[in-house]
Amino acid sequence: MDLGISNRRAIVTGGGSGIGYETARQFLEEGVRVMICGRSEAKLNMARDALANATGGEIHAVHADMSKEADVARLVDAATAMLGGVDILVNNAGTMYSGRFAALTDESLKLQLDTKLFGFMRAIRLVYPLMKAQRWGRIVNMIGGAGKEPDPYMFGSGMTNSALLNLTKSLSTEFGEDNVLVNAVCPGWVDTNLWRINAQGLQQELAADGSRVCGRLLLLSPLWGGVGGGGRASWRSCAPRHDPPPRPSPTKGEGVAAEHENA
Repeated sequence: MDLGISNRRAIVTGGGSGIGYETARQFLEEGVRVMICGRSEAKLNMARDALANATGGEIHAVHADMSKEADVARLVDAATAMLGGVDILVNNAGTMYSGRFAALTDESLKLQLDTKLFGFMRAIRLVYPLMKAQRWGRIVNMIGGAGKEPDPYMFGSGMTNSALLNLTKSLSTEFGEDNVLVNAVCPGWVDTNLWRINAQGLQQELAADGSRVCGRLLLLSPLWGGVGGGGRASWRSCAPRHDPPPRPSPTKGEGVAAEHENA
């Protein structure tokens, strides 16, 4: 597949694993020159080396926390120095908070907003002038379904993600005249460590409420046994007697705060 982006220069935040890692891999296979960042330096460097070996493409890594303004500035400066500029930004790093309103604290919500909402904004604020000057840019915000479909168990994530959808729509209008296109991706459930942590807490919450059927939940393997090798998903009952013994997870009323696996 030729996406017409060969030799473009991309930043992928949270590129150490999960969706960010796969995004970086796809870019490299398309001939894009890539910069990834993340908070775990060891994992980030392993990802960089694995991607370079697998694709033969040009990839760099910068240890950066998107909740820290100085780190974001250092990331963009490094991309400018090593790649010669920035054409594509994929905002992917962030946190997920799962839990009902009673368990949501100001501190946990502030952390999520600072890392994801403000983290995305910090990166956009720095790359947009570069993209505007060259009259070409693509910004992709990796958000999540909780912003479109409110869920009492995903209260913190829902507020953060709905704000990001608003931001994305607004900037797509404002930046479009400069040929800087801004879009959101709200992925479905992806079998990553982050989602498994969330699913464990959700399973216990539903079981504690006596929920018998949760057709709205797409249950993933191997934790749930719902996706086969062909990538097909199945719907299952959440009745406790049908589920495997849960791994340690929070009790009812407690929230689960997890970093993006690829943060």
